[in-house]
Amino acid sequence: MKWMFIGLFLAALLIGTGFIFTDRGALEKISNNDEAMKLTQLGSNQVQAFKFTEGIKNLEAALELDSSLAEAAIPLAMAYARKGWSDKYKPALARADSLTARIDDDNRRMLAQMRLGLRHSSRFSGMIDSLMTRLKKEQPNNIHVMTAVAERYGAKMEFDKEYQAWHSILDKNPNFAEAYNRLGYIELNRGNYLQAIEHMKKYAFLAPNLANPHDSLGDVLTVMGDYEEAAREYRTSVAVQPEFYTSYINLGKTYLYRGMIKSGLEIMDQVHEMVAGTTLGRKVDQELLTTYLAMDMLPEVGQMTQTFLERYPDDEMAEYFQAIRLAHLGQWRKSQALRDSCFTYWRSQDFYRNNQTARHNIDLAEKRFEAYVADLADQPSTRVRKWNILVDGMIGALPLHHQFHARVKLACAYLDNGEPEKSREQLRPILEVNNRLVPALVLAVKTDLALRDAKQARLALEQLKWSIQQSDEDYVGRSQAARLEELVIELEGSS
Repeated sequence: MKWMFIGLFLAALLIGTGFIFTDRGALEKISNNDEAMKLTQLGSNQVQAFKFTEGIKNLEAALELDSSLAEAAIPLAMAYARKGWSDKYKPALARADSLTARIDDDNRRMLAQMRLGLRHSSRFSGMIDSLMTRLKKEQPNNIHVMTAVAERYGAKMEFDKEYQAWHSILDKNPNFAEAYNRLGYIELNRGNYLQAIEHMKKYAFLAPNLANPHDSLGDVLTVMGDYEEAAREYRTSVAVQPEFYTSYINLGKTYLYRGMIKSGLEIMDQVHEMVAGTTLGRKVDQELLTTYLAMDMLPEVGQMTQTFLERYPDDEMAEYFQAIRLAHLGQWRKSQALRDSCFTYWRSQDFYRNNQTARHNIDLAEKRFEAYVADLADQPSTRVRKWNILVDGMIGALPLHHQFHARVKLACAYLDNGEPEKSREQLRPILEVNNRLVPALVLAVKTDLALRDAKQARLALEQLKWSIQQSDEDYVGRSQAARLEELVIELEGSS
């Protein structure tokens, strides 16, 4: 979750191998073709490790040898989704559904149904809760069941239970690397940054040849504002696995956060070339949009919105982005009509009814839209009220670092409403985590000026200047800092 609900429609990561691990730890024979079984396990492990190209090759080979092997078809469909091959994903998922329905053995079939049921587009999605209830009783130590339980708690936003579920897996298998990854993100979301780093380092130790541990560690460092160290982790990630496009996106964002826009966009262009012909290009553009919004780069937001609409006119997010764009143009009636159409459609879908996380994120997206419009059209008091509604909806549901942008906007509304102390209250927790976030620093200087606090204004300004020292010459933060410098000097002279 970043600015909105990026990733809502992406494939869920399925943990485990193509074999069935029983409570006794044995492997059940799932095919009369031993080579097909070997390729299924190898390919499934590779998909789990985000080595999608190799995994797809081996899983396709397994299905060539045994076309009835549902355990190969399931991770293959997931790999197609993660590669953005929508034309292959949909028939592959239908094939996996069909093969699963034909499995004779009850236990094996239920496990496959459960794995597929985690996908809202699978025919088995409506059975997921009943399947898991039964399998937790009958096969409590099965690795597929245990990981699905943990994933399900996360989807229901029951994070304490999710935390315990991953620890239960480690109690049985201390070397289950992915559990450390998940625990690291849970600690990150709890605000326990040092613990998150420790978990990610354990993940990297157990999976030294994978890119994802470095990508995950980079995510923690990015939240903390250590952009240079995060960039090193992302570069290590792509050195290990050159096709790991997520790390390229994240690397590009570390440059954008520092105001090094040209360098960041060059990397994003490289990613576009990497994912050409897939649906992943829109993910890159969504990431650019959210980053521009988080950095208050409004001209870039307008340009990127137009680009997104031209490239993906039929995307499920297109109406939302177009509604925001029309609001910026002052076309309120058209904007509201598109906004209503967009949310009516989303709320009519199965994923809204069946997925608590999706439902919460869509409801927050609506509150965010109302706050954006208030910024454009309403008095500061109304803006304060609308942004407060959004922030209140985030508290307890989203981690602090996913609240940064909304809290900065709320702080700005408070300042414009003549309440600089409340503005400072919103900024303080942000800057305690990441003291290099340029929009927060700009606003901190303005808030200190409004409070006539010359000492704090100077400290905030110096931190702002240090944070943008590597930025492009035409980066907006530079002109903001220059103007604020004049105002701080004026205040210091009158103190």
